[in-house]
Amino acid sequence: MNAERETIYRGLSQAAWGYFFLHFDFNLGTVSVFPRFVGFLLLLSAIGKLSGERRDLSLLRPLITLLGAWAALDWLLSWFGGTVGGHILFLDLLMAVASLYFHFQFLTDMAALAERHQPKGDDLDQRLRRRRTVYVVLMTAIDLVTDLPDGLLGDWQRWAALGMAVVACIAALFVMTGLFGLRRCFREEAPDTWT
Repeated sequence: MNAERETIYRGLSQAAWGYFFLHFDFNLGTVSVFPRFVGFLLLLSAIGKLSGERRDLSLLRPLITLLGAWAALDWLLSWFGGTVGGHILFLDLLMAVASLYFHFQFLTDMAALAERHQPKGDDLDQRLRRRRTVYVVLMTAIDLVTDLPDGLLGDWQRWAALGMAVVACIAALFVMTGLFGLRRCFREEAPDTWT
């Protein structure tokens, strides 16, 4: 494997594991064992490795840095039983929109990367676009339900948020498998099957 393909391969690995840290969590008390900011750091590193192939990815660096700093502050506050979100609705909504935009654009770029490097006859790019769309729609719905004032929808609000969170974790698994599938395109050179 040449150095460029190895770099892309490692970047896609970091991106997939970044989504793991963003969505799967175990807590010891109030402190996360798999803090979300690690996911953002992995995605930031992935952007660095993949931006040679998809130059517009570098435009997402400031956004992912902001999201990572927000998540790191939230993790630090969790040591004292606090949280960064839920205090100022405007900031919560701003971070939700920033996150949605980041994921939509990042996964769009991953689909474009797949379109260029997938084996002939494969539809990995289309699968990644579908997974991106489902993922972003679910994350939007979760943000809308969780940002509603408590009690507005009664007990349904809590159950709806929980149900959507479970479905979003499944969608995140599909995104991860799509990224690992894309990573396989860079495992070894196969000139006769590449487009």
